[in-house]
Amino acid sequence: MTMTKQPLDLQAVREQLAAKQGQPVWRSLEQLANTEAFQDVMAREFPRHASEMRDPATRRNFLKLMGASLAMAGLTGCGLRQPQQKILPYVRLPEEVIPGNPLYFASAHTFQGYAQGVLVESHDGRPTKIEGNADHPASLGKSDIFMQAAILQ
Repeated sequence: MTMTKQPLDLQAVREQLAAKQGQPVWRSLEQLANTEAFQDVMAREFPRHASEMRDPATRRNFLKLMGASLAMAGLTGCGLRQPQQKILPYVRLPEEVIPGNPLYFASAHTFQGYAQGVLVESHDGRPTKIEGNADHPASLGKSDIFMQAAILQ
């Protein structure tokens, strides 16, 4: 089964486009596809996809693209897993911890190699408020944004 390939006569296409109203050049293949010669070349070169060149925006292609985009969006949520942490209750409750009452203690917050004194309010072992320690010479009772952000770590 031999097919004789006839090349597309671009000069004839240019003459045909020059006779039309509008621009002398085409912007896309869809604009060029209105010629019979181009339709014949497309049917010979790509027999399965020749219909898509005539009508590229089909409902089937739209649904394929929407399905693929939804699948890709769904896969982005699957790749990230949170680390598993086990929460265990106290075996022996420390004497200074009373459930429901805050526990205050002094500590130090390190930032860029320097330590600043802080006062920490803690509920059930988790820090809830950090203030600067007035007795520490680095903070003098003031806190900065980095101290406050240390609660979230």
